[in-house]
Amino acid sequence: MHRNLMWGWLVLAGMLITRLGYGVVNAGDTALPDLMVTLLLTGGLLACLAGVAGLLGALNWLMPLPRD
Repeated sequence: MHRNLMWGWLVLAGMLITRLGYGVVNAGDTALPDLMVTLLLTGGLLACLAGVAGLLGALNWLMPLPRD
C-alpha cells in the first residue's frame, strides 16, 4: 500500500510538471527558453510513465517487497 502511494504521487507530480510546460506553451509570450519548456514537457511525461509502470509492478526491482 505504501509503495502504491509513492507511485501515485509520482504520477501526480509528473502531471503537474507537464501541465506547467503546457501552460507556458499556451501563454504565447514565452518567458522561458524553448529548451526549458521541452524539459518540462518530456520530464513530466517520463515521470508519469515511470509512475504508471511502478503501479503496474514493472519496477519491483527498484523497491523490492520485504521478506517475511
